[in-house]
Amino acid sequence: MLSRDTRIIAVCCAAIDTNYNKHYMRYFTEFANKYNFKILYFRAFSDLYMAASGGKHDIGESCIYKLINYNIIDGMVILSETIKCPSIRDNIISHAMQHNIPIVSIDHPIDGCYNINYNYRAALEKILLHLLEDHHYTRINFIAGIKGNHFSDERIDIYKKVLSEHNIPIEEERIGYGGFWSTPTKKVINDFINSDLPMPQAIACANDVMAITAYHSLTEAGYDLPHDIAITGFDGIIQAVDHFPSITTAQHDYKSAAIKAFDLLQDIFNNREVPKENYINSNVLIGGSCGCVHTSARKYNSLVYNLNNKFDEQIHFNQNQINMSADLNDNNSFQAVFEKLMHYEKNFFSHRFWLCIVDNFLTEDEELSDILDERASKRFGYSSHMDVVLSKHDKVWQGMTDFETLNLLPNLEQALEEETNIMFVPLHALDHTIGYVALVYEPDKINMEQLYQFVMNVSNSLETMKVHQRQQSIISSLENKYIHDPLTGLLNRRGFYQKVLPLFNKCIAEQKHFIAISVDLNGLKKINDTYGHSDGDIAISAIGNILMQSCTHDETCARFGGDEFVMAGPLADGLDNDYFSDKLHHNMNIFNEVHNYPYNISASIGVITGIPTHDISLDDFIKAADEEMYKDKAIHHQLRKD
Repeated sequence: MLSRDTRIIAVCCAAIDTNYNKHYMRYFTEFANKYNFKILYFRAFSDLYMAASGGKHDIGESCIYKLINYNIIDGMVILSETIKCPSIRDNIISHAMQHNIPIVSIDHPIDGCYNINYNYRAALEKILLHLLEDHHYTRINFIAGIKGNHFSDERIDIYKKVLSEHNIPIEEERIGYGGFWSTPTKKVINDFINSDLPMPQAIACANDVMAITAYHSLTEAGYDLPHDIAITGFDGIIQAVDHFPSITTAQHDYKSAAIKAFDLLQDIFNNREVPKENYINSNVLIGGSCGCVHTSARKYNSLVYNLNNKFDEQIHFNQNQINMSADLNDNNSFQAVFEKLMHYEKNFFSHRFWLCIVDNFLTEDEELSDILDERASKRFGYSSHMDVVLSKHDKVWQGMTDFETLNLLPNLEQALEEETNIMFVPLHALDHTIGYVALVYEPDKINMEQLYQFVMNVSNSLETMKVHQRQQSIISSLENKYIHDPLTGLLNRRGFYQKVLPLFNKCIAEQKHFIAISVDLNGLKKINDTYGHSDGDIAISAIGNILMQSCTHDETCARFGGDEFVMAGPLADGLDNDYFSDKLHHNMNIFNEVHNYPYNISASIGVITGIPTHDISLDDFIKAADEEMYKDKAIHHQLRKD
């Protein structure tokens, strides 16, 4: 049992950002024990940007936040800037607030939260002052992000403020909007080159992606960088730090922000006064892109070596995933899929993991109407119960089990006693929820990009198996309808021959007796004309049920059409023609006594038995039974006349 002083903290984030999220999760994991916190990471792989416009993949990704049980959480940290769909982010925060859970929002101020903001202004001012005062540049262009974006507009204001303080006139043509990514940045650089203004001595960019793009666009245009034009960025992403020359930039102090988040929660738990707004300084990293001294070539030799190793590792991983997909898709059951998946356990990147599937996903008993109804066959969200279909702890495989979804795992408290954290990531196919993977997050072991690829391959394989299962159900259902009479449920003529012909041939081979019974409902036309066709259907169904009740050893019953029925199969030892004829008449009498319809159910019956030979066909047997039935019908008609 967890100690009374232990607090459970939910950390919500999104997107595969190897720099941003990786730093935070590493520091949260590192400092959790110091604060006596247990961390539950709820993480989507995509940034959820497309969820707002109905993107099915991102909607499926976002479902992981529906898993959060706010009743077991003491505090929450949300990396708000990583979740690009505001409605999803706001929904998480709203639920936490309803449960009076204190929320720390990092890098995006939100009303009602305890906000940790980076002092972007100070960092960008330092970079601009470095260009102005250390390099004495006076013609400085600026590439902003998206027009109207808060961060973009703030950085433009800082640019204008610094230039104004140094008596440099603001020229709007020296400001471009690169949208925070590469394609529009290339257009901005082209506009700068084609401008009537003199080329700038330096270009300051609002983020590193645009800085790297600007550097290479200018180089391709024939400029000698940084000799002709200096470049600076912002955000301190790994691609900028490892660039040659390294990009002069500002990097977030992730460690201080993580500690601050935990300090705030600790103070809240101890009923101390906590400010709503908190600020962390970013660190300016001076590189060679602004004209300062380049880093030694040794660093870049090492970088190239490491990149080549990562490239080779990724090739190997891709091959592994191709083999795994082939293995997982070459199965006829979910159990076989899970057994194959056990061979790829290292791709969970953790010593302890759980593969959890929504309840009833694995079932084979689905109604055809539900399969054909997309709304019924798809699920967005988690069922009240989940099934752990695959789990492992320190090289020991655990058995399959089910549990209440609110508990997140069948043994969550015990797992948290032994582990610092558990991360939950979604299993889905587009917007169809399959389940989730829970695993202990190990910063030095996990590769989030590869985990994303692995989890999506597992999801696709499970969905493929589900589609195959549904196809088989549809085929079986249609086949069943194809060979059955819809009114009585008996086999039709096609189904009869499909089932009985092999039994007939077996009797030929083994020289065993075979029986064929022809049954024809008496007086159907009179019932239809007098009482209506619905009563005629009752009479037909009654004969079908009476035939089934009269079977002794799985004889096959069929409706050949109209009022014609056939019963046939290998003759059981000790039975003869009279046995079946008497039993059919007996069951008809019971039916008439019980139901007391204004008409009686009766039928003409013809029975034929014998050991078939290769010279006698199944049709010959049925024809002989028909002849006996017509003799009986003639007697029936004669009795009615008399």
